[in-house]
This record gives sequence, structure tokens and C-alpha cells, in this order.
Amino acid sequence: MKPAVTAILLLLTFSAIISTEARPNRDGAWKAVFRQAEENQCGPEYGSCAPGLCCSLYNECGTSVAHCNVSLGCKNKWGQCH
Repeated sequence: MKPAVTAILLLLTFSAIISTEARPNRDGAWKAVFRQAEENQCGPEYGSCAPGLCCSLYNECGTSVAHCNVSLGCKNKWGQCH
């Protein structure tokens, strides 16, 4: 496999790992779940916005043009973008 492809695959794997956490469910089995942002914050440190919200350039969840416009820095990995 080419080094560039390997690097991309490692980056994607690492991104998936840092955006999930494992929690036991009621049966005692462990399940990986996506972290959800608290207090309208998003991004690598906080996780994803609630469904229907966008993650702005400044790691805040919301629905305004500043939050949702890709050209203004909306982060589609952590929320919905337009």
C-alpha cells in the first residue's frame, strides 16, 4: 500500500477513535457511542452538536448562517452544514 494511502487511513481511524467513547449498556455489554457536545459546544474536545444543529468555526452549536455556512467555517464532522 502506498504511504499516502496508509497515512490517510490512519488519520481516518484516529478521527473515528477520538470522536467515540465506550459505555456499558443495561445488559453489561460495552457499546461504542459518539460523544455529544454539552452546553452548545462542539469539535474535537466536545463532540458533535445535537441533531439539526451546525458546528461553527468557533466550536459553537447553532442554526444561524454563521454556524451552518461551509464557507464561514462550519465543521461538518461535528454538525450539520449547508
